Amino acid sequence: MGRLHDKVAIITGSGSGMGKAAALLFAREGARLVVVDIHEGHGQDVAAEIARAGGQAIFVRADTGREADLRDMVAQTVQAFGGVDIFWHNAGIAGAGAIEQTSEEDFDRQIAIHVKGGFFGAKHVLPEMKKAGGGVILFTSSASGLRASPASPSYSIAKAGLQILAQCIAQANGKFNIRANAICPGPVQTPLWPSFVGRNPDVIKPADLEKAFLSRVPMGRMIQPEEIARAALFLCSDEASVVTGVVMPVDGGFLVT
Repeated sequence: MGRLHDKVAIITGSGSGMGKAAALLFAREGARLVVVDIHEGHGQDVAAEIARAGGQAIFVRADTGREADLRDMVAQTVQAFGGVDIFWHNAGIAGAGAIEQTSEEDFDRQIAIHVKGGFFGAKHVLPEMKKAGGGVILFTSSASGLRASPASPSYSIAKAGLQILAQCIAQANGKFNIRANAICPGPVQTPLWPSFVGRNPDVIKPADLEKAFLSRVPMGRMIQPEEIARAALFLCSDEASVVTGVVMPVDGGFLVT
């Protein structure tokens, strides 16, 4: 029996990268998956891969910057599986760049995808978790939410917002047996990574920026999506039954340098 046997897990941004790795891992651990992504083809492929392996999964297309999409995501989950046990808001976008380069539209999109996605996703899953007698909420923050990023302050602000949101939810909902945490990856080898290192090519070449990032990682290498997924599995499982309100770096030591 897996560590998530018969749990219903929603993972946003699970069409690729860390979210995909987690969806596949959670399914192997017995969870019934709701694969959520704005890219329909990618999300459907992940749901189909889970089904081929003998798991249960549905795909829901959602823009996490829109509350209506998040409300519909939860409604489809309840219709398919009867409830929600785990909500991991993992969807994200690369930062817009330096403050001088950031438009109002860029800034609003950072806040919408990250903070609104977490806030309104939680708003709609919390009643279902309370009905069920408990649940787990997890947010993908970032090392850049703990250490200021001059390369993209809008991204740092958005990711830091998810940390305090997790703690607010943890404080308000512990009495309902609902836990909330934030996970803070360092440099992860995902399809989004080139967007991070390529934000300011006129200031620093992408290859030089990647080298600078890795020089500050004591373990000296990129983190793999599966490594983030395993940390998330712990936080979402009963093994972490009293872990709540925690902001946990998974960064190869990046934040201690």
